Amino acid sequence: MTKIAILAAVAALSLSATVPVTARAAEPAAQGIMKYAINKPSTAWNVYGPGQTNAPVKDKAVMGGAGVRIQVTAPSPDRPWENSAGQGVDGKITKGDVITIAFWAKAEPVDGGPATANLSSVGVQQTAAPWGGIVGGSVAVTSGEWKLYTVSGRASMDAEKGAAGVGVHLGSAKQTVVLGPLFVLDFGPNYDPSMAK
Repeated sequence: MTKIAILAAVAALSLSATVPVTARAAEPAAQGIMKYAINKPSTAWNVYGPGQTNAPVKDKAVMGGAGVRIQVTAPSPDRPWENSAGQGVDGKITKGDVITIAFWAKAEPVDGGPATANLSSVGVQQTAAPWGGIVGGSVAVTSGEWKLYTVSGRASMDAEKGAAGVGVHLGSAKQTVVLGPLFVLDFGPNYDPSMAK
């Protein structure tokens, strides 16, 4: 499944959440990809850190109609993890599985600048010692409109059911980002990770 197919399926899932029952032609594709979900897609971000403020927002333009607006006012570029957002992952992860993190986001302008945000690290990691990183990358949110962003890779280690979480480092710059629904997909070991990029 290519990144375009992943995006189309998640977009179809978005439509199925907001379109009346009589117009759900794209729903089977969404159900197909959701069989790989190892989290409960949610906007329930746990946001923390001394240099940020956050608040839930309602927005019909994104799946589920909601998100969390995070304003980083005191960045810590040398410690961007001090201001972060996260969610748990319910499913088990096996070393070698191809994992895709997909989430809706948009940026807001700060001090008259462009609507951009630098998420210096977006990844799945263990939620207990040794706190190992399983899959990760960085994301540049490049629009004031909702877009689906992804990070994919092959799991570098195992995580038992419920023993992993997604973390998003927000503290690299003064910025405002709105995070929407998060999806974590496990395609198993036989999937070509280049197809998810």
